[in-house]
Amino acid sequence: MSATNSFDVIFVGAGHNALIAASYLVKEGRSVCLLDLGPDPGGWVRTEELTLPGFVHDTFSALHPIFVGGPVFAELGTELADYGLTYVQGNVSTGASFPDGRSAVIETNSDALAAELDRLGERDAWTQLMADVSPQLGSLVPLLGMDLNSPEAVGLLDELNRHSASHLPFSTLLTSSGLDLLGARFSSEELIMAWLPWLLHIGLSPWDAGGALWSVLLMATLGAGNPTPIGGSGRLAEALAGLVTAHGGVIRTGVEVDAIVTECGRATGVRTVHGEHLTATEAVVATTTPEQLYGRLLGDAPGIPESARVQASRYRYRRGCFQLNVALSARPHFADSRLDGGGGINVGRGLTELVTSVRQAEDGLLPANPSISWHEATAVDPERAPAGRAVVRLQVLDAPLHPAGDAAGVIRVDGGWTASVAEQFADRVITEAAQHISGLEQMVIGRHILTPTDLSRISPNAGPGDHASGHNALSQAFTQRPIPAHRGGYATVVPDLYLIGAATWPGPGVGGTSGRAVARRLLNDNHR
Repeated sequence: MSATNSFDVIFVGAGHNALIAASYLVKEGRSVCLLDLGPDPGGWVRTEELTLPGFVHDTFSALHPIFVGGPVFAELGTELADYGLTYVQGNVSTGASFPDGRSAVIETNSDALAAELDRLGERDAWTQLMADVSPQLGSLVPLLGMDLNSPEAVGLLDELNRHSASHLPFSTLLTSSGLDLLGARFSSEELIMAWLPWLLHIGLSPWDAGGALWSVLLMATLGAGNPTPIGGSGRLAEALAGLVTAHGGVIRTGVEVDAIVTECGRATGVRTVHGEHLTATEAVVATTTPEQLYGRLLGDAPGIPESARVQASRYRYRRGCFQLNVALSARPHFADSRLDGGGGINVGRGLTELVTSVRQAEDGLLPANPSISWHEATAVDPERAPAGRAVVRLQVLDAPLHPAGDAAGVIRVDGGWTASVAEQFADRVITEAAQHISGLEQMVIGRHILTPTDLSRISPNAGPGDHASGHNALSQAFTQRPIPAHRGGYATVVPDLYLIGAATWPGPGVGGTSGRAVARRLLNDNHR
């Protein structure tokens, strides 16, 4: 076999976690090869002119608060800047808008946040919650970047469990829902709605166990801001790919891996659908989901415990993502002008309606009043549209994977996410958002629709169209993610084979922590 077909580490998939792992490895002299089915590296991190020339949209992810606030950016940020990566953020991190003009605005400035909490009558409740969780955050936040099987993580978990007598024990956070926590602590619907819908981004429903834990982690993260790369989310993928290739790494796109090859029970390489064999002398790292890993890539591999295959086959998906990117003829404006300052804004009718729409989606219905995650990139990066115009991403994360009906009884659903159903539902989303943005319907000069079916077609990592790569409630999260056999770690049941990405701890979102954790393990093992 030629030298070009043998590498220290082979990656199946070239999403941002794989690129991050490869970055650490090539900087230490490891040879790597990343193989990806898509046309470009980056996975769900991509930027394109989706609607009209000059309007630059984020095809999938857009905001990177976990990445910028985490260890990867602290360690690689300076070098990534050399490859064109620069972040920008506005004064507003998140907030909530209601049709009647009510709002909550979470700004990064502490004085502005304090004033807003006073306006909402929540200063004391907020201060008490922060005091209750502060003993836990010192251990919780580092856990986001760790293999839960590592000695460091075990030590942090022991430390968290020693605080069982605190006002808000770790066990309570882990087993309670976001609705439990926020509903008990706050009386302001506006403040609750500034935070609760964020759980949908990471694959939880408002009532799911584990939501309380994620609510406080999101508060801690988003309090520092909600940054996006100048020029679009795809700049992160471009910078990472530039770093990897500059250090000799190989990235091949348009390549489908048919199987992970094992010998003597260990992962030793991969085979492509065209019969090409590549050898990995240290490890194979896959970015995929457990049922794809054990059901397809390891489908013919001998020696796989039957229990692992069964667990993988039972991996669950819950809801889909419906995304609408629009080009606008002018900057949009909320009734509360502070919400025009960027970040991710939760647009909806209220708490009851949020719970209702999520239940409708999980029952296979198009929600009558979908909740919307609104992000106007041009609020902080005006060069992403022609002068005076705007680009906006509207995400509906309470969308059914396979619609079987319409909760409003208006849209005829016959055959899932057909073009007709998608267009009519997009009209509904615009109509809902127009209750918050005066004149929105008249501003739209171009739009691009992405349905759960589209996500499923683009990448098998979305399963049937789940942006979170699998339900992320406690039964399938933390030490149970992605399957109990992995115990919250990245090593699979096959030695020298690792699983990273959204289907692993800590779950979906642009953070890069699973890639970093596996790279650190490989470097520390010092196989060479």
